[in-house]
Amino acid sequence: MSWRRPFRARDILERQLDAELRYHFDRLVADHIAAGVPDDEARRRARLEFGGLEQAKEVCRDTRGFQWLDRTARHVRDAARTFRGAPGSAALIVGTLGLAIGANTAIFSVAKAVIFTPLPFHAPDRVVHLFDGHQGDRYQPGRENILMSVRPGRFLDWRDACRAYDGMAIVRRSSVILDAGDRAIAVDAFLAGDGYFEVLGVPAQIGRALVASDYAPEGERAVVLSDRLWRERYNADPSSVGRDIVVDGAAHQIVGVMPPGFHPTRSTRGDDPQLWLPLNLDASTKYSRTMWGHLVYARLKAGVTLEEAQAELDAVEAGVRAAHPGETGYAVVAPVAGYTYGQHEQLFWLLLLAVALVLLITCANVANLLLARAFEREREFAMRTALGASRGAIIGQVLIESLIMAGVAGVVGVVLSRVLIPPIVSMLPASSQLPRLDQVHVDGGVLAFTFVIALLAGLLFGAVPAMRAATGHVFAGLNGSGRGGSMGRRERRLSDALIVVEVALSLVLLTAGGLLVQAFLKLLHDDPGFRPAQSVALRLAIPTSQYAMNDANGGTSARQQLYDRVEAAVQATPGVEAAGLTGLLPLRQFWDPEGLTIEGRPAPAPDKFGGAGIDRQTGLPYHGTIAIQRVTPGYFAALAIRLERGRLFDDHDRPNAPMVAVINETAARAFFNAEDPIGKRVRVGLPMTIVGVVADSRLTGMDREVSPEVFWPMAYSPSASVWVVARTKRGAETATADIRRALGPAAPDVAVAEMTTMSGVLNDSLWQPRIAAVLVGVFAGLAVLIAMSGLYAVISYAVARQTREFGVRVALGASGGRITAAVLGHGLRVTALGIVSGSVIAIVLSRAVSRAVPALAASSWDVTHLSVKAPPSLGQSPWILAGVAGVLVVLTIAACWAPVRRALTVDPMVALRMD
Repeated sequence: MSWRRPFRARDILERQLDAELRYHFDRLVADHIAAGVPDDEARRRARLEFGGLEQAKEVCRDTRGFQWLDRTARHVRDAARTFRGAPGSAALIVGTLGLAIGANTAIFSVAKAVIFTPLPFHAPDRVVHLFDGHQGDRYQPGRENILMSVRPGRFLDWRDACRAYDGMAIVRRSSVILDAGDRAIAVDAFLAGDGYFEVLGVPAQIGRALVASDYAPEGERAVVLSDRLWRERYNADPSSVGRDIVVDGAAHQIVGVMPPGFHPTRSTRGDDPQLWLPLNLDASTKYSRTMWGHLVYARLKAGVTLEEAQAELDAVEAGVRAAHPGETGYAVVAPVAGYTYGQHEQLFWLLLLAVALVLLITCANVANLLLARAFEREREFAMRTALGASRGAIIGQVLIESLIMAGVAGVVGVVLSRVLIPPIVSMLPASSQLPRLDQVHVDGGVLAFTFVIALLAGLLFGAVPAMRAATGHVFAGLNGSGRGGSMGRRERRLSDALIVVEVALSLVLLTAGGLLVQAFLKLLHDDPGFRPAQSVALRLAIPTSQYAMNDANGGTSARQQLYDRVEAAVQATPGVEAAGLTGLLPLRQFWDPEGLTIEGRPAPAPDKFGGAGIDRQTGLPYHGTIAIQRVTPGYFAALAIRLERGRLFDDHDRPNAPMVAVINETAARAFFNAEDPIGKRVRVGLPMTIVGVVADSRLTGMDREVSPEVFWPMAYSPSASVWVVARTKRGAETATADIRRALGPAAPDVAVAEMTTMSGVLNDSLWQPRIAAVLVGVFAGLAVLIAMSGLYAVISYAVARQTREFGVRVALGASGGRITAAVLGHGLRVTALGIVSGSVIAIVLSRAVSRAVPALAASSWDVTHLSVKAPPSLGQSPWILAGVAGVLVVLTIAACWAPVRRALTVDPMVALRMD
């Protein structure tokens, strides 16, 4: 028999079964008649021998192997009738559960695209980064690893000596100018060394990637495009491969287009490379040990662990330091995936935990509603049991009802998630360093996740009412006992326990939300060290081929001449009060430390991290590390950074004058303590004299402690990238438009890669604490509303079941105060238990987080040179827990108010007539 037949021809099978059984019954009757038994007696004996016809049919149906489908279909039909009987209750359950599932789906969609989806490389777990570092530096999973870029000479040391890798390639990020026909646009690019595409193991979707011949000096200039650039600028035309385009003023041939999503990077701007050019290092740069700014990709050999690769690199580094006495570097191996998005894992796990708690609270709430319905349906279940239904059948029916509601809620959740995803993504700025935000969508993996959580939710909230329905007493249900009476003690305790769980988890979420909001507001009111209002910033893309960094004859380089023209043009723009240039923008940069030596001061004893001692490169005492910032004289006025002591740079601080420097207050305290740093001679790569101290400004984020910083005049050493910062009297849009027009005559070959306001930079720097505070706060509020609605439903149901009891009390002279105390006391007792339980959980979790993440509570800068400010804790803010408890008590009183009024209006005569 075909397995499809039960679905297509069930009626035919039933008719055939009925005919066959009746044939056998008639044959048995005929046999008795042939033996001389009267007709009526023959039929009686046949029925006794044959048994019941319907029972025989059931036995035959069970032998088909698909009886469970029939039972399931019956349960589904019964569930549909139940929903039609109480459509409002079913809609409430589906809507509430759908909202919780939708929130889970939306957060998971973002987390999946950003964190959980593997990088689009071949065997991505074997692709690693190699970094320069300090002694003791190691990759730390789940943390933001601030590691130093690589010098080409160091890369060659590693490539020639290491044996744990199948390949190694060096790259450098750059902004290039692409001639788009009608105008020039700035495009983020990777200058990729030979072997880069082979290391990542991803072929081009059209054409080819860069190959060895593209690096030959006499070879034709080649360029590989990203899928996004190919679609936006060349309309996804396959014939564009082989076409010539102009990049940085030189013709290049498009040789290939990479697949979509290749490849996400961790950028201070959040931008992925849009094209790839060959990185050609000449004889003067190939072996350089001073030219920073490169990144190294490598592929581990099969079976080689990260620890083994790090151990080999440590051995190689020991040999390098022995062969090159001036070399001070240490190397760090880090997985590309962990480095790219590992520092954001804690945020997304926090958000996933928050929405999971909301779903758990919703399940408890729905379970309570279904438990009350199971109590009301006690007679129905008793009747089914009396008619022969097994306990498994009763449980199956209730679970089927729960799973149907969960399935419909899952569909609602998917629809809602599509509405929730855009606003969540919009809260993540481009500078958030989150990769693949353009790939956030509801795909098969997200649908599978939604299906699983809907299934688990259905089983979870359906288990309690299913067991209650299956354990009901048959005779109690049939004689209608309890109808109009109060809930049984067992049911009431179970219902109250579910509310306690809801209140406890809601308190945990509300407390977490309160702490995060407090931390965010504190950061919002912290001083960034500059005045962002009325300040704008423009990042320029400068063709390196036309503007060399250094002048071969020792004069002013073409790059510095360009910077002088740009600064002068912007300062002369109408409405601009002050303008300057900087290599790095506050709040949008990484920590990039350099060794500091203070002349005339003895070398301190080396610490365990090599943070002090003798600088092997110079043989001078080594007193610590400090960040370098190259700026022009107008930079401080453009951002209104206060001068605390000494003087700022002026136009006389040029290469032909003694080199001077300005430090921030943190550097003055860290390295000079009570001494006056003005006039002190220090060495940070080059010897210089400190002439001024300025107020601290944040380098990497408002949630980071201020780090020591030294400022150089850009005229001494122009930076490869540059920001124009200006303080204006006009609005941001008008000011940036005026500045762009002013740049045209001064820098016709330069494009503006990015425009922003410093207020926007400050706002973007707070994206992580903001999204944590907002989303956890929203989820906490949703959880509290669900919990209070559940409490309202439970108290209302209890009042409805106690109508006769209240009527008797009123008839016996009970006052309204006693009735109010009875109803309100029930709600407050349940809430109090939830508050106590939730408080214990919140305190334990707060202490566990503080112990598990000790580095986050550090108050001084550590080996990563970028310590995070201490996280909020209940020990510092006990008033938050008290406030949350007070809010829950007030909401409990509000939730109980309507049931209290209903109890007070019970008519004793009506109540006593209830059956």
